[in-house]
Amino acid sequence: MKKTLLLFLPVFIITIAIISCGDNTTGTGLGSVTFTMGTQQGPNGGTQFTWSPSKSVKVTKLILGTTGFSDTITDNSGTVYTGNQTWAYPNEYTGVTTGQQWTFNFTGTDSSNQAYTSTANLTIP
Repeated sequence: MKKTLLLFLPVFIITIAIISCGDNTTGTGLGSVTFTMGTQQGPNGGTQFTWSPSKSVKVTKLILGTTGFSDTITDNSGTVYTGNQTWAYPNEYTGVTTGQQWTFNFTGTDSSNQAYTSTANLTIP
């Protein structure tokens, strides 16, 4: 039994390490929508922020920022972002470095047309 558990321990540790890369904070807000944040490299070499909503949502506005920088993205397309899937806006950001703390303020409606606001934080890995 102990040998079997020891055999699976490295697999468990590797799995946890892979899952925790990039997505480090979930936000909360009205309307019971939370967002898990992450990063990816954009096609032009900058950083794109990824997000996964806890349920299907429309995002009408996203305000994101870090110390000394803020950006507002307005989305009137009516796009429904499926819950528990990872999404990224095409905006790329340069100068994103390990340890920076970013804040993301989402506004929109959920799949029941309930308005929500949700704030998520991300420390760049």
